[in-house]
Amino acid sequence: MTRARPRAVGFDFGRTLVEIGYPAEGLRQVGPELVAELGLRTTPVTPSEVGPAIDSLVDRLIAERHRRDPLHEVDIRAVYREALSSVLQMEATSSQAELASLLLQRPWSAVVRPLPGVLEALDHLRANGARLGLLSNAPYPPSALHGMLDASGLSARLDAALFSCELGIRKPAPAAFEALLRGLDTEPPAAWFVGDEWESDILGAAGAGLRPLLAPGSPEPPDSGSVTRLRSFSHRVELWHSEAGAPEGNASPH
Repeated sequence: MTRARPRAVGFDFGRTLVEIGYPAEGLRQVGPELVAELGLRTTPVTPSEVGPAIDSLVDRLIAERHRRDPLHEVDIRAVYREALSSVLQMEATSSQAELASLLLQRPWSAVVRPLPGVLEALDHLRANGARLGLLSNAPYPPSALHGMLDASGLSARLDAALFSCELGIRKPAPAAFEALLRGLDTEPPAAWFVGDEWESDILGAAGAGLRPLLAPGSPEPPDSGSVTRLRSFSHRVELWHSEAGAPEGNASPH
Protein backbone atom coordinates (compact mmCIF):
# COMPACT_ATOMS: atom_id res chain seq x y z
CA MET A 1 0.00 0.00 0.00
CA THR A 2 1.44 3.39 -1.01
CA ARG A 3 1.60 6.00 1.74
CA ALA A 4 0.45 9.55 1.15
CA ARG A 5 3.29 12.02 0.97
CA PRO A 6 3.55 14.02 4.21
CA ARG A 7 2.59 17.68 4.23
CA ALA A 8 5.17 18.60 6.86
CA VAL A 9 8.42 17.41 8.42
CA GLY A 10 9.66 18.31 11.88
CA PHE A 11 13.24 18.04 13.08
CA ASP A 12 15.20 17.94 16.29
CA PHE A 13 18.08 20.44 16.45
CA GLY A 14 21.39 19.25 17.95
CA ARG A 15 22.90 16.11 16.36
CA THR A 16 20.02 16.07 13.87
CA LEU A 17 20.31 19.32 11.88
CA VAL A 18 23.51 20.67 13.40
CA GLU A 19 26.67 19.64 15.17
CA ILE A 20 27.54 21.68 18.24
CA GLY A 21 31.10 22.02 19.45
CA TYR A 22 32.31 23.34 22.80
CA PRO A 23 33.31 27.04 22.84
CA ALA A 24 36.09 26.74 25.41
CA GLU A 25 37.96 29.85 24.27
CA GLY A 26 34.78 31.88 23.87
CA LEU A 27 33.68 31.04 27.41
CA ARG A 28 37.09 32.02 28.76
CA GLN A 29 36.93 35.32 26.88
CA VAL A 30 33.44 36.22 28.10
CA GLY A 31 34.26 35.59 31.77
CA PRO A 32 36.05 38.92 32.38
CA GLU A 33 33.19 40.74 30.66
CA LEU A 34 30.69 39.09 32.99
CA VAL A 35 32.80 39.91 36.05
CA ALA A 36 32.95 43.56 34.96
CA GLU A 37 29.21 43.71 34.27
CA LEU A 38 28.53 42.30 37.75
CA GLY A 39 30.82 44.93 39.29
CA LEU A 40 32.98 42.38 41.10
CA ARG A 41 36.44 43.44 42.27
CA THR A 42 37.62 39.94 43.14
CA THR A 43 36.46 36.43 42.24
CA PRO A 44 37.11 33.00 43.79
CA VAL A 45 38.40 31.79 40.41
CA THR A 46 40.32 33.78 37.80
CA PRO A 47 38.06 35.82 35.50
CA SER A 48 39.03 33.68 32.50
CA GLU A 49 37.75 30.57 34.32
CA VAL A 50 34.46 32.14 35.41
CA GLY A 51 32.70 31.32 32.13
CA PRO A 52 33.70 27.63 31.93
CA ALA A 53 33.00 27.11 35.65
CA ILE A 54 29.49 28.59 35.52
CA ASP A 55 28.69 26.83 32.23
CA SER A 56 29.73 23.45 33.66
CA LEU A 57 27.69 23.90 36.82
CA VAL A 58 24.65 25.07 34.85
CA ASP A 59 24.78 21.85 32.81
CA ARG A 60 24.87 19.74 35.98
CA LEU A 61 22.02 21.66 37.61
CA ILE A 62 19.86 21.34 34.49
CA ALA A 63 20.54 17.60 34.29
CA GLU A 64 19.56 17.16 37.95
CA ARG A 65 16.28 19.01 37.46
CA HIS A 66 15.46 17.05 34.31
CA ARG A 67 16.05 13.76 36.13
CA ARG A 68 13.45 14.82 38.71
CA ASP A 69 10.99 16.17 36.14
CA PRO A 70 11.82 15.15 32.55
CA LEU A 71 8.69 16.57 30.91
CA HIS A 72 8.80 20.18 32.15
CA GLU A 73 11.47 22.73 31.32
CA VAL A 74 13.60 24.33 33.98
CA ASP A 75 13.52 27.98 35.03
CA ILE A 76 16.82 28.93 33.43
CA ARG A 77 17.19 32.16 35.40
CA ALA A 78 16.86 30.22 38.64
CA VAL A 79 19.55 27.81 37.42
CA TYR A 80 21.96 30.60 36.51
CA ARG A 81 21.21 32.38 39.76
CA GLU A 82 22.21 29.25 41.69
CA ALA A 83 25.32 28.78 39.54
CA LEU A 84 26.41 32.41 39.96
CA SER A 85 25.92 32.23 43.70
CA SER A 86 27.95 29.02 43.93
CA VAL A 87 30.85 29.87 41.60
CA LEU A 88 31.23 33.54 42.50
CA GLN A 89 30.06 33.28 46.13
CA MET A 90 27.58 36.10 45.75
CA GLU A 91 23.88 36.64 46.30
CA ALA A 92 22.87 36.86 42.66
CA THR A 93 19.66 38.60 41.60
CA SER A 94 17.33 37.47 38.83
CA SER A 95 18.51 40.31 36.60
CA GLN A 96 22.14 39.31 37.14
CA ALA A 97 21.24 35.70 36.34
CA GLU A 98 19.55 36.79 33.12
CA LEU A 99 22.61 38.84 32.17
CA ALA A 100 24.87 35.84 32.81
CA SER A 101 22.67 33.50 30.79
CA LEU A 102 22.77 35.79 27.77
CA LEU A 103 26.52 36.49 27.95
CA LEU A 104 27.49 32.86 28.49
CA GLN A 105 25.28 31.59 25.68
CA ARG A 106 26.79 34.04 23.17
CA PRO A 107 29.91 31.94 22.39
CA TRP A 108 27.80 28.93 21.45
CA SER A 109 26.59 30.46 18.18
CA ALA A 110 30.18 30.26 16.88
CA VAL A 111 30.34 26.46 17.32
CA VAL A 112 27.04 25.49 15.67
CA ARG A 113 27.40 24.04 12.15
CA PRO A 114 24.76 22.47 9.88
CA LEU A 115 25.47 18.79 9.30
CA PRO A 116 26.43 17.69 5.76
CA GLY A 117 23.54 17.88 3.31
CA VAL A 118 21.10 19.53 5.71
CA LEU A 119 20.69 22.96 4.07
CA GLU A 120 20.45 21.47 0.58
CA ALA A 121 17.84 18.95 1.71
CA LEU A 122 15.74 21.57 3.48
CA ASP A 123 15.87 23.85 0.42
CA HIS A 124 14.76 21.00 -1.82
CA LEU A 125 11.89 19.94 0.43
CA ARG A 126 10.61 23.50 0.74
CA ALA A 127 10.84 24.00 -3.02
CA ASN A 128 8.66 20.93 -3.45
CA GLY A 129 5.95 22.09 -1.06
CA ALA A 130 6.91 20.58 2.29
CA ARG A 131 6.36 22.62 5.43
CA LEU A 132 9.35 22.36 7.76
CA GLY A 133 9.62 22.82 11.50
CA LEU A 134 11.93 22.40 14.45
CA LEU A 135 11.12 21.10 17.92
CA SER A 136 14.04 20.96 20.34
CA ASN A 137 14.54 20.31 24.03
CA ALA A 138 16.67 23.31 25.00
CA PRO A 139 16.32 25.24 28.28
CA TYR A 140 18.46 28.26 27.42
CA PRO A 141 17.29 31.83 26.65
CA PRO A 142 15.09 31.85 23.53
CA SER A 143 16.95 34.79 22.00
CA ALA A 144 20.23 32.86 22.21
CA LEU A 145 18.73 29.73 20.66
CA HIS A 146 17.08 31.59 17.80
CA GLY A 147 20.39 33.36 17.29
CA MET A 148 21.95 29.93 16.75
CA LEU A 149 19.31 29.20 14.11
CA ASP A 150 20.16 32.47 12.38
CA ALA A 151 23.91 31.82 12.55
CA SER A 152 23.55 28.33 11.10
CA GLY A 153 21.32 29.45 8.21
CA LEU A 154 18.28 27.50 9.43
CA SER A 155 15.83 30.25 10.39
CA ALA A 156 14.89 31.19 6.83
CA ARG A 157 14.35 27.53 5.95
CA LEU A 158 11.86 26.74 8.72
CA ASP A 159 8.15 27.52 8.87
CA ALA A 160 8.10 26.99 12.64
CA ALA A 161 10.86 26.75 15.25
CA LEU A 162 9.97 25.81 18.82
CA PHE A 163 12.18 25.27 21.85
CA SER A 164 11.16 23.74 25.15
CA CYS A 165 12.18 26.95 26.94
CA GLU A 166 9.32 28.68 25.08
CA LEU A 167 6.78 25.90 25.56
CA GLY A 168 7.55 25.04 29.17
CA ILE A 169 7.33 21.34 28.29
CA ARG A 170 9.78 18.88 26.78
CA LYS A 171 9.66 16.02 24.33
CA PRO A 172 8.38 13.29 24.57
CA ALA A 173 5.32 15.09 25.97
CA PRO A 174 2.57 14.86 23.31
CA ALA A 175 1.71 18.52 23.89
CA ALA A 176 5.14 19.52 22.58
CA PHE A 177 4.50 17.78 19.26
CA GLU A 178 0.98 19.18 19.16
CA ALA A 179 2.46 22.69 19.39
CA LEU A 180 4.73 21.91 16.45
CA LEU A 181 1.81 20.61 14.40
CA ARG A 182 -0.14 23.80 15.09
CA GLY A 183 2.84 25.84 13.96
CA LEU A 184 2.96 23.83 10.73
CA ASP A 185 -0.84 23.84 10.27
CA THR A 186 -0.69 20.07 9.89
CA GLU A 187 -2.41 17.03 11.37
CA PRO A 188 -0.38 14.11 12.82
CA PRO A 189 -0.97 11.62 9.96
CA ALA A 190 0.46 14.14 7.48
CA ALA A 191 3.67 14.80 9.42
CA TRP A 192 7.06 13.13 9.92
CA PHE A 193 9.58 13.85 12.64
CA VAL A 194 13.34 13.33 12.37
CA GLY A 195 15.44 13.03 15.52
CA ASP A 196 18.36 11.21 17.11
CA GLU A 197 17.06 10.38 20.59
CA TRP A 198 14.99 7.24 20.98
CA GLU A 199 12.69 8.24 23.82
CA SER A 200 12.19 11.97 23.28
CA ASP A 201 12.20 12.05 19.47
CA ILE A 202 11.21 8.62 18.17
CA LEU A 203 8.82 7.37 20.86
CA GLY A 204 7.56 10.90 21.47
CA ALA A 205 6.72 11.50 17.81
CA ALA A 206 5.10 8.07 17.45
CA GLY A 207 3.03 8.65 20.59
CA ALA A 208 1.76 11.93 19.15
CA GLY A 209 0.79 10.27 15.85
CA LEU A 210 3.66 11.48 13.66
CA ARG A 211 5.84 9.08 11.67
CA PRO A 212 9.29 9.02 13.34
CA LEU A 213 12.58 8.76 11.43
CA LEU A 214 16.01 8.27 12.97
CA ALA A 215 18.46 10.98 11.96
CA PRO A 216 21.68 9.99 10.17
CA GLY A 217 24.36 8.94 12.64
CA SER A 218 21.92 8.27 15.50
CA PRO A 219 22.85 5.68 18.13
CA GLU A 220 21.62 2.16 17.46
CA PRO A 221 17.97 2.05 18.60
CA PRO A 222 16.61 -0.52 21.07
CA ASP A 223 14.22 -1.78 18.38
CA SER A 224 15.94 -1.34 15.03
CA GLY A 225 13.14 -2.95 13.05
CA SER A 226 10.41 -0.57 14.17
CA VAL A 227 11.62 2.71 12.65
CA THR A 228 13.25 3.91 9.45
CA ARG A 229 16.88 4.98 9.86
CA LEU A 230 18.07 7.68 7.46
CA ARG A 231 21.48 7.10 5.88
CA SER A 232 21.86 10.77 4.97
CA PHE A 233 19.77 13.83 4.31
CA SER A 234 19.73 12.92 0.63
CA HIS A 235 18.09 9.67 1.75
CA ARG A 236 15.53 11.82 3.60
CA VAL A 237 14.68 13.62 0.36
CA GLU A 238 14.53 10.35 -1.59
CA LEU A 239 12.15 8.89 0.98
CA TRP A 240 9.89 11.93 0.76
CA HIS A 241 9.81 11.67 -3.05
CA SER A 242 9.05 7.95 -2.91
CA GLU A 243 5.81 8.51 -1.04
CA ALA A 244 3.02 8.52 -3.65
CA GLY A 245 5.58 9.09 -6.44
CA ALA A 246 7.60 12.19 -7.17
CA PRO A 247 6.07 15.00 -9.26
CA GLU A 248 7.49 15.27 -12.77
CA GLY A 249 10.43 17.62 -13.15
CA ASN A 250 11.35 17.52 -9.45
CA ALA A 251 14.17 15.04 -9.23
CA SER A 252 15.92 14.35 -5.95
CA PRO A 253 19.26 16.08 -5.40
CA HIS A 254 22.40 13.97 -5.63
